[in-house]
Amino acid sequence: MEYYIYVTNECNLNCSYCSVLVRKQGRSEPLKPIYSKSVLFEFIDKIQQKYNDNTADIYFFGGEPTLEYGVIADIISVFNRKTTYKINYVMHTNGLRLDSIPKYIIKKTDIMLLSMNYEKIYIDKHLSPYLSKIMNNINYVRRIKNFPIIGRITVSPDTCLYTECCLMGAHFDYIYWQLDNSTYIPFEIYKTNYETSISLLFSYWINFLKAGVFLRYVPFINTINHFLNPSDKPSKFYCGYGESMIYIQTDGSCYACCDEVESRQHYIGNLEEGVEFPEINLLNTICNECKYIYVCGGRCGRMHIDHGQERISEFCQLNIFMFSLIEEAIPLIRKIILKFPNFISNFNDPLIAYTEYTP
Repeated sequence: MEYYIYVTNECNLNCSYCSVLVRKQGRSEPLKPIYSKSVLFEFIDKIQQKYNDNTADIYFFGGEPTLEYGVIADIISVFNRKTTYKINYVMHTNGLRLDSIPKYIIKKTDIMLLSMNYEKIYIDKHLSPYLSKIMNNINYVRRIKNFPIIGRITVSPDTCLYTECCLMGAHFDYIYWQLDNSTYIPFEIYKTNYETSISLLFSYWINFLKAGVFLRYVPFINTINHFLNPSDKPSKFYCGYGESMIYIQTDGSCYACCDEVESRQHYIGNLEEGVEFPEINLLNTICNECKYIYVCGGRCGRMHIDHGQERISEFCQLNIFMFSLIEEAIPLIRKIILKFPNFISNFNDPLIAYTEYTP
């Protein structure tokens, strides 16, 4: 199970594409958790026992969690007891304050998801100090503990995914990109930009693969893995919506997704009373008619609730372009794997499950 704990609703960035930060909508959730950490432990413990799950992934989320190291320390402290399941601590951060993070928190962290803000990388077409700040902070963390760091990029019409992956890829263990879904974007412009970037990036990626170098670009890896090991048609969303993700707000309310918290659209319960997941069968959605359903697993559960068919179709077009591009290359990829059989385990890397399966 995955528990995304809002450490704070405050942030030290103001990303225009952010769809998570509730203060933007004028909501009144507390800045920091007001519930007892013991209540949090009891809630998670009950969920783990109920679903007989041997791993609890606890995400420090927000807002920007590194603004409240005290809250993080309190959460770690209350879970510092023997449990029947393993606990993984995942830091979901923008990376700007990693150089001030207490060392014991770094040592407790198992995985880091670091979201890059494309708006901050350049100033007047020149690289800004923001990028070097992030990279120096990553190096600081790695000197204390070398755990996997996944770089996340939000793709907008102002983003060149190809250049950003080339620019930042070497500094992260994995790269994942997410389509901007926070605002309406003129689709034809977005589509042209994204398809051009994906074509260039996939060519770049596969040329490295031919040379025996495996670049961990998560959307490519996930897609190829599903083509190499096709599964039955799924009835549940691969992203975990309605099944394995719980977002815990600072007031103790719980949601199936981090988006649209202000409308309580995805409200599923609270720490005191427990939660009840929404029952959504993927086979009852438009995805049932798509030949790539076993590849993308419905993309995003909340998308099917919050968006109309036109908007869903736009996201699908972008991903289908990537799927078809990769599908065409599968015979070549199989030949490369014969030459480099160690790649088989790379395509089955369990760490790629710490992002969404499809952008």
